[in-house]
Amino acid sequence: MSESKPYEIVILGGNWGGIGSAHYLLRHTIPALQKLDKTKTYHITIVTPNKDWLFKPAAPRVLVAPNLLPEEKIWRPLTEVLKQYPADQYSIVQGVATNLDSSSKTVTVKLAASGQQTVSYDSVIIATGTSGHPAWTLNEDKTLTSKAHKTIQAALQKAQTVLVAGAGAVGLETAGEIGVAFPKIKLTVVTGSAKPLERANNPKLSKQAEAYLTDTIKATVINNLKVTSTEGDGPTTVTLSDGSVHQVDVYINCTGGRPNSDFLPKEWLDNRGGVIKKDAYFRVRGSSDSGSDAKDVYVVGDVVAGSENSIWELEANVPVVGTAIGTDIAAKIGKAGKAPPLKEFKPIKNVMVVPIGPNGGVGQVFGWTVPSWFVKVTKAKTFLIDLLEPYAFGDKWKKP
Repeated sequence: MSESKPYEIVILGGNWGGIGSAHYLLRHTIPALQKLDKTKTYHITIVTPNKDWLFKPAAPRVLVAPNLLPEEKIWRPLTEVLKQYPADQYSIVQGVATNLDSSSKTVTVKLAASGQQTVSYDSVIIATGTSGHPAWTLNEDKTLTSKAHKTIQAALQKAQTVLVAGAGAVGLETAGEIGVAFPKIKLTVVTGSAKPLERANNPKLSKQAEAYLTDTIKATVINNLKVTSTEGDGPTTVTLSDGSVHQVDVYINCTGGRPNSDFLPKEWLDNRGGVIKKDAYFRVRGSSDSGSDAKDVYVVGDVVAGSENSIWELEANVPVVGTAIGTDIAAKIGKAGKAPPLKEFKPIKNVMVVPIGPNGGVGQVFGWTVPSWFVKVTKAKTFLIDLLEPYAFGDKWKKP
């Protein structure tokens, strides 16, 4: 590493995983490395198309009931989120990564304005997340998410029939919000699986969720079928995997996102496009377990192969990557074994709280199902909006 040139850490992605990693590195990893050798300097470049940070968990409430939670409350400008750090320690490149070349340690970026730029790295974190319906995630630009919200909000005001595809947490939360806010709408939920919340692997929880949908929300639940095609942007023709056709006024896709990993070598990915990690510290495996073509490459967040796509998992993921980078850089500067210890990945397991409307819902804590009133108090009332500031501004990782 050059004495005059800062060690460059590039973060690909500027929402939960990327900004969380930036917070941890700037608060803990880089200060610890500078204590080991005061002659070394470090710089972070965040490559991301968005200018704003999005609090995704609250999207179902914003989508259906903006009177209870206005959209502007779930956004924070990246400049505001990062202004707590010295300006010479980080920079933002507005654009999308289109190629990562591990042999030259460069990333090709399609710039948001126009043209492209090559960004060099010494270490790189892949935190590009997933892409799906823009109502649920940040898709390159804030305006896409805002437009999706406003379009669905307007359509719901006149709708008589709505079909929600997907019965994970987002699908159930969206259906619940619609059922309570628009009780006259004929609501159908196509789970795409054997039962709602199938990934929770808790039959009792799934049974409670389906009963809440049918008995309290008065929705029709269709299991064991998937949406195979849709036609129309407003009123929509929805075809299911058994060939049946549903004509609905509003169709809402809650089936989850696809990892943003097209710019990476296919050998680095699983069959869903998730980035395969090499070890428990989220170093990327690369083309093979014994290969070295992904040296100094790390991965965090929803783009990780096998991710549960939960904020609790992400919260635990960020320090692990931060300490792994610190350990690896310390070895490079001749300070092996002197960096802060590696953090173990210990996410909260079997915790899920799913509001199905503002008055309650279903959930589990460490595998034990919880009553509806617990869901109302912990999440249904505010959709966790009180967690926005700690995650956006980094206080969730205040301690190393």
